[in-house]
This record gives sequence, structure tokens and C-alpha cells, in this order.
Amino acid sequence: MFNDMKIVDCHIHYSSNIPVDEMIRILDYCDTDIANIVVVPDRAKLSAVQDALILKHKLPDRIYVFASLDASNYFTKKKTLGKAMAKYALRMREAGCDGIKMIEGKPQIRKMLNVPSFDAPVWDPYFAFMEDTAFPILWHVNDPEEFWDKDKIPKWAMEQNWLYDETYVNNEQQYEEVLNVLKKHPDLKIIFAHFFFLSKQLDRLSEILDKYQNVYVDLTPGIEMYINFSENKEKATAFFEKYQDRIMYGTDIGTKGVVDGKSASKEEEKRRADLVKRYISSKADFVIDEHYSYLMHDNDFTLSPLGLSKKIQKKIFSQNFLDFIGHAPYEININKVLAEVRKTIIKLCLMKIGDKSGIKYDFASLKKAYKQLEKI
Repeated sequence: MFNDMKIVDCHIHYSSNIPVDEMIRILDYCDTDIANIVVVPDRAKLSAVQDALILKHKLPDRIYVFASLDASNYFTKKKTLGKAMAKYALRMREAGCDGIKMIEGKPQIRKMLNVPSFDAPVWDPYFAFMEDTAFPILWHVNDPEEFWDKDKIPKWAMEQNWLYDETYVNNEQQYEEVLNVLKKHPDLKIIFAHFFFLSKQLDRLSEILDKYQNVYVDLTPGIEMYINFSENKEKATAFFEKYQDRIMYGTDIGTKGVVDGKSASKEEEKRRADLVKRYISSKADFVIDEHYSYLMHDNDFTLSPLGLSKKIQKKIFSQNFLDFIGHAPYEININKVLAEVRKTIIKLCLMKIGDKSGIKYDFASLKKAYKQLEKI
């Protein structure tokens, strides 16, 4: 069905417990021509950026990399956080990364890292740098709204400890903070992951897209997004037609490896990709069973797809991300990547001193990546 279309997935995860060759097979099996690897912090080794860049070296024309921020700065640079993050973002760009992935808006991560309010002045140097340099951000902000309601949260989300009580940031508070950031830095280039978790509030999202021309959203499941679209199909279709230049294809392929440390089968990853493709392109309702893919749903359910035109499909599946990013994948600077790995090892050594958390620090993975990079 998609042989005549280039497929660019703006939201894929990768972890070193998945061999590089296996990840390449998954991309090929899912008919992914170009992938944007979005990196998240790793508790055991701080950073997995080096792993993503090793994959990029293997496929230099097919892989973009959005680095995670340096999570250690939340503990060691509290008063100068924005300056530290701006310097780090610059180093990531010089090392060969194409943007920054911010997972810090996920309530669980925000609480764990004690992330300050995004509209706090301490963040200003970072957002100013990202705006001035047009270095893009893919930002996870909030989660499905039912995760704040113990009576509505799905079982699979409860099993991930994603029920948010008063000790977590409220989703409306976080939306306000992020919109304050945009008011202060209106030219930021941002992709809000998972449709900004506003699939049930399309009028609200429309106002944001109308006001900030560099803001985009991706279609990476949360399955609730597709259920919400199906329940309001006419309005969703009109939204996609109006904002056809601002919506990107994404899948979350690789999430299982990052969250559980286990690779999903290529068949399961393909089902995840096919769900998004089918919802955009098909005209006939289809059933998703409860075992369809990782972190999906507790029961079988029916989706009513949008059946968008080929012209809109091509924009969503590839052109919008390529226009947004505006360049071929940056070339890796091996010496700068090696320097970052050395810094990470030193930070990990310092963290280990006196640490009673029980975390098993993954020096072996960092050293393995270093040796691989030295051979490039």
C-alpha cells in the first residue's frame, strides 16, 4: 500500500540492548526509509546518545538523532540549569545530533529528576539558545488525561506506575508552563509528541498551531489518540485537512527496549507502524485486539480511520518532517562523541561515590560504545 511513498518516522527509540543489525532489520521490516532516533536519559549510564550515534554511523543517510538532555545537570547545576543545558545542546549539535528530545514533560520523569517549572527563569538561557539557533526539540509534555484519574486509567498504564496523584505535576499546570515558554520564545521549533495529548481538545490545539507557526505534532501512539479521533471522526478529519503541513508520522518503535530492556519482535513493531499508517490511509473500520502491541489497550476495540488523500498522506508520512528539519542528517564528529562518553564515565564515577540507591551503573555499556566509536 505504501510502496509509492517515502516513510519518515520522526519518533523511534533505540537502546544498546538491541543489536544494531537487528534494529536495521526492524526498520526495513517496517518499511521505514528514514528514522529519527529520540534518546531518553538512562538511569544506569546517564546517556544513550552514543548508542544512537553508532546506529547513525551505520546508516548515515537514514538516521537523524535527537539527543536527550544531560540529566545530571538537574542535580549539579540547579542555579545555572539553563546555561548548562544550552552548552550541552551545543555540544550535542557539534557531535552530530540533529535536535533535542525532551522527555522531562512526562510527569513520572519530571518528578524523578525534580525538574523545575519550564517557565522558570532558570530555563531561559536554554530555550533562548534553542530558539536563536533553530535547533529543534521533540517534547513529550504530559500524558493521557485519564492517567490523573484512578477510575479511568487503563490497566496497562497502572502496571507502568503511571497513575498521577497530587505529588506529580498537574497536566493543566504543565500546559500553562509550556505555553508560557512559547510566549517568551515564539520561534522555537518544536514537535509535541503524541499530538500534545490534546486529541480530545482539537479546538485548543488549533489555537496553539495558529499562534505558533513552528509548532508541530506527531501521531505516535498513545492509543487513546486514535480512539478520540474515531469518536469524533468528522472533526478530526477537518483538523487533519486544515493542518496537513503540521502533523508528522511517528510510532514509538523501540519503546519496549528502552522501558523494559527487551526487544519487541519485528512483527510487533510492524503492527505498531501499520496501525498509524492504516488509520491515516484506510476508509474501512478495523479492530485492534488487546494483544496487538506493547502499551496499547486492555480490550479489543474498533477504530474508524480517516482515509485521507494521497497528497495529505505524503506530507504526514515524510515531507513534513523533512521540511521541518531542513537538512540531511548531520555528520558525526567522532572525537566529540568520544569526549562526551569520557565525560559521562567520569560523572557516573562521581555519582557512584556514596550512592545508596542500589542502582547498578552500566559502565560496561559505555566502555563498549567507546571501543566501537574508536574503530570508526
